[in-house]
Amino acid sequence: MLFYTPEFLVFSLLLLAMLGIVHKSEPRKLILLIASYVFYMWWNPAFILLIIISTVIDYVIGGKMADEENQNKRRLLLIASMTSNLGMLFFFKYAGLFGDSLLGIMRMMGSEPSWVSLNITLPVGISFYTFQTMSYTIDIYRRELKATHKPLDFALFVAFFPQLVAGPIVRAATFLPQLTKDVKIACDQTTLFLILRGMAKKVLIADNLAIFIDPVFNSPEGWPSIIIWLAAIGFAIQIYCDFSGYSDIAIGIARILGFTLPRNFNHPYSARNPSDFWNRWHISLSSWLRDYLYISLGGNRGSAFATYRNLMLTMLLGGLWHGASWNFLVWGLLHGSLLVGHRLYTGTRRKMDPNWRAGDGWVTYLLSLFVMQYFVLLTWISFRLTDFDAMQTAIYKFVVFDFNFELASIGLGNMAFFSTLGLMLTFSVFTIISQRVGHIENYLGTLSTAKAAGVCFISGIVFYYFWPLTQAPFIYFQF
Repeated sequence: MLFYTPEFLVFSLLLLAMLGIVHKSEPRKLILLIASYVFYMWWNPAFILLIIISTVIDYVIGGKMADEENQNKRRLLLIASMTSNLGMLFFFKYAGLFGDSLLGIMRMMGSEPSWVSLNITLPVGISFYTFQTMSYTIDIYRRELKATHKPLDFALFVAFFPQLVAGPIVRAATFLPQLTKDVKIACDQTTLFLILRGMAKKVLIADNLAIFIDPVFNSPEGWPSIIIWLAAIGFAIQIYCDFSGYSDIAIGIARILGFTLPRNFNHPYSARNPSDFWNRWHISLSSWLRDYLYISLGGNRGSAFATYRNLMLTMLLGGLWHGASWNFLVWGLLHGSLLVGHRLYTGTRRKMDPNWRAGDGWVTYLLSLFVMQYFVLLTWISFRLTDFDAMQTAIYKFVVFDFNFELASIGLGNMAFFSTLGLMLTFSVFTIISQRVGHIENYLGTLSTAKAAGVCFISGIVFYYFWPLTQAPFIYFQF
């Protein structure tokens, strides 16, 4: 059930009507839980069992761990939680990848195994809710969170539908305290425009850009470097608008239902170094990996080599979190190398000059911005292309520019080319405005009712004329 479909509109109206009839907090929580289960079951009803199993296991283990004083027993309980969560995640997400890899290796060695490739359906959102439940048991183990003794609260934390299938990844320490207060329904103008902004990002920009990007990356060998560059920039905008658009809608819907979700993006394409990029992109995942993986591995508390190893392992596993494909491992490897290279560079400069710090002049700013975003675009190519030959071809054309500007002979329609440029320009203008004066929904939220209605009317016309013919699910649904 996609946010911008008639089915979701009916779902939302029915949910709000039921919440409007019921005023007590506990029954409202139950209604939200049932609605969340229905929302998830819309894709495949059978997979709701995974969420229920994960909920029961971690609720029981969390309660036992909180009451247990013996550290060895606490550790065993944590291992049981991690094993069950990661075991389900590995089976549904990675068993096919490793099975196919093993088949390939055995065939290279001249053996023909008796089994065939596994064809396992990936439960939507499994990576997100698995990390959420793991945050609960890990925080209890670290004694940073008290276990909840309300199964309804914990079940709603795991399955809360606005961010269930594509984030932001919400931690128990952030969400569970909100359930101690009365569930109140509220909506303001700013929230409505936040949801509208998210829909515009997804439908008007991301889905329309895909019309140009998909044919290029489906066969990169047939396109010159200028088109590969344009497709790489387009995909960078597409995946940002697609994912941040979902986050905007999820945060807005949660606000209407009385909950606060964490911010997930902060202008990532203005980042000047790898560390800055990961403080701005998919913030809920990068902070999760930092707090629960990188720090657990030792963080930067050991030698320089240990720090580099921890950074690389964190990014490799972060890459694999995105999907059961080796291209995501390459993507994680590239970003890990960028983080290691940046830390090595800054560490060397500080050893040479203890007073050194990154310059803030315009030349330094623009140069660092260009270099960082060049590498971001390069890594997006490895993220987008699962076929290694196609990836190699696209990266080569991206890095080694062929100066072929004869676009008329390659069958690229003028409309597709110039509409893509128009969408990129529109995105750039609104990004600059957002950075200069703040998020547009905050300004629109201060308008009078008449002016706000006028903006909605104009937006409706724009949506009507620029709504793409084919709709695509949110990109991060596959993760």
